[in-house]
Amino acid sequence: MIIFVIYEKEKNTEVAFKKIISNLMTNVKEKYEIHTFTNPTHEMEKMIQCSGKKIYLLNKELNGLNMAKQIRDLGDWHSPIILLTNEEATENLKNRKLLTLDTINIKEMNKQQIIADIKLALHILKQHPSFKFFYNNEYYQIPYDDILYFEKDLNNNYVSIVTTDTTYRIKESIKKIELKLINKSFFFKTHQSCIVNLQKIIKIDFKANIIYFKKIKTNLLSRNKKKELKERIEKEHLYELV
Repeated sequence: MIIFVIYEKEKNTEVAFKKIISNLMTNVKEKYEIHTFTNPTHEMEKMIQCSGKKIYLLNKELNGLNMAKQIRDLGDWHSPIILLTNEEATENLKNRKLLTLDTINIKEMNKQQIIADIKLALHILKQHPSFKFFYNNEYYQIPYDDILYFEKDLNNNYVSIVTTDTTYRIKESIKKIELKLINKSFFFKTHQSCIVNLQKIIKIDFKANIIYFKKIKTNLLSRNKKKELKERIEKEHLYELV
């Protein structure tokens, strides 16, 4: 699923972008949704914070740069951001620091530029490593960076994929998941029932055997995995040293 987030006040511009996106996505197998906003809302805030593949089109005159900064501050550096402006579309240092993809002058509405930018944004998302699976008879691709951990269910035929905002329960064994992650060094098996993303850990309480992520925690840390986990953390400098 790819989410397009359009933040634009002019209805005609919004309609034009939705039409271009819909036409482009007819040749893309992955499902998509388009969400439009004219001002910051709680729904938009939740969308920015949720996991998954997103492409942003943000109007600079509606504080689009501040919104882009908020997206990056939340740790999302892989979602492409396209800035929309009523002024001359010139890049500046501030934009580059936010890794924005391009700036489009919506007065000119250069259709070829818009198509090229959205195609490039789709290409960027395609290159981002993702875990692929079927859930409720639909095909999903979740960026590895959005996954907190995998946990085996009581029913051994199922595994839960836990992200910051969603849990997907898929028919798969933890052993098969482990094989799929064999080349992903940032995943570590802390328990026979759990594989965690080391890069998403906030804190570990080795006495209580609790691993903390943002808003979520798990106690699936076995005694015989503690030493190896400590060594991995220290060796790979997974946490900022203060």
